[in-house]
Amino acid sequence: MFRTTIWIFRIANWLNWIGAVLFTLLLAALLLASEHFYPAITQAFEVRGQEAVRAVWTWLVSVCAIVVPAAICIHVIFTRLIALLRDAAIGQAFSEQNARRLKAVGWALLGVNILDLIFGQISVWASAASGEYFGWTFSLTGWFAVLLLFLLAKVFREGAAMREDLEGTV
Repeated sequence: MFRTTIWIFRIANWLNWIGAVLFTLLLAALLLASEHFYPAITQAFEVRGQEAVRAVWTWLVSVCAIVVPAAICIHVIFTRLIALLRDAAIGQAFSEQNARRLKAVGWALLGVNILDLIFGQISVWASAASGEYFGWTFSLTGWFAVLLLFLLAKVFREGAAMREDLEGTV
């Protein structure tokens, strides 16, 4: 079970980076060849006015720009979980190192949640300015997961200390 989950996380991490590269290429294309893309957006939204065109353009560029920091956070999450699973597979789950890994996953997930708020604000603004719905919904689940990860890191730290005490008495 551990090996399968590790492989799933590895594949997901590769897909994460492939997506990040593709969005980075799209961002570069949008910025370098804006004379080709901007008129197409203008033509599609000219009925709604220039503010709508700017809103759609800003939303598109912003989404592409947010992907890279999100991919970095997701990479941290996957790599730390893979390392934690490797330790758990050999019976070394409760260690100080795994507590640090869980804390890093918590910080990375906090970063993802902050980026989601930024994306949400841009989407709400672009939706209002353009008349199109850009789809975003606030969710507390990720924020609760951040708190849970920090608490779990503390539990792992306590478990590691108890394990060391037990090994010292035997």
